[in-house]
Amino acid sequence: MSEQATIFLPDISGYTDFVSRTELDHSSHIINELLEILVSSNTAGFTLSEIEGDAVLFYRKGEPIGIDDLTKQCIEMFEKFHATLKLIERDTLCQCGACQGASNLTLKFIVHYGAIKEIKVANFTKASGIDMIIAHRLLKNAISSSEYVLATQAYFQSLNANATSAGLAWLASSHEYPSIGRMDFQYALLDKIRKSIPEPPPSERPSYTLDHEVIEIDIHAPMEHVYDSLVNLNARILWVPGVRSASGEKPVDRLGTKHRCVFDDATVEIIPRTSERLEDEIHYIEANTIVEAGLRTFLEFTLRRLSEKRTHMELKVGVEEGQILPPQMRQTIFTGFRRACESFKTFCEG
Repeated sequence: MSEQATIFLPDISGYTDFVSRTELDHSSHIINELLEILVSSNTAGFTLSEIEGDAVLFYRKGEPIGIDDLTKQCIEMFEKFHATLKLIERDTLCQCGACQGASNLTLKFIVHYGAIKEIKVANFTKASGIDMIIAHRLLKNAISSSEYVLATQAYFQSLNANATSAGLAWLASSHEYPSIGRMDFQYALLDKIRKSIPEPPPSERPSYTLDHEVIEIDIHAPMEHVYDSLVNLNARILWVPGVRSASGEKPVDRLGTKHRCVFDDATVEIIPRTSERLEDEIHYIEANTIVEAGLRTFLEFTLRRLSEKRTHMELKVGVEEGQILPPQMRQTIFTGFRRACESFKTFCEG
């Protein structure tokens, strides 16, 4: 037997271009991260029906959700969605199209009220029916913006109220759909909400004391290629001497994510801290902690473009304020770093 329900459909716009024109591994991870944000931001008691690639389909049986509660739910999801994109933009190390283009993704919401039928498939329950189809069709319309809340006249009639929620300005419109006919709806643009979302604070530069020695090397490879190779922490196993395994806590390395390199006699935890990219120069800092010794060093890399296919790399090593490297340990560490830099040069040039 069918039941009345509020159908709620947040949809990520730009998904198809984003996935088809960028690296699949990273784009898929970013989309999954954003979908998880939408699901975890469901505070209005909606039931998750299914995830449909670029959209999340929710429904809530019974009386329709009030317009103020609906507005609050949409704004909460919208703000968390864009706050996450701003963090990705701030913290990304990768220069691939997915990581650099994630901020172009947008979010819209479709709201409808009608009859649904719950269907059980294995251990899953999903909702179906003509009103579910209508909600999906409404994703295609003549609204010029790609970020808005669209609610059907059927939803407002179920409330016996007009669209007068605080914080949003609603406009009336309609669209003709094959096999369905004319659908009347009201919509509210989210441009002002997006502009009000603050930028995250810049990443803090760690405090440390630099050693006087500087390791320098010229690499016959473009600066961008050298940088990509350096921040690809999973690739450390390919050029850092003695690494037996390398693994990260997330599929995409960003500032603040932890990575672990295991050697025969030690484990090193790597955390990227800052990355500043200029036209012909890149500054990248990471923290390296030798777990067994409890010793944390900071590696400060500077890449300078010498020509289209040549890069100069400088490596400076620092220790936390108040720590001192014992002479024997310092010699061992710098010997290892020099070998690693030579191996890195061969890796980039190969």
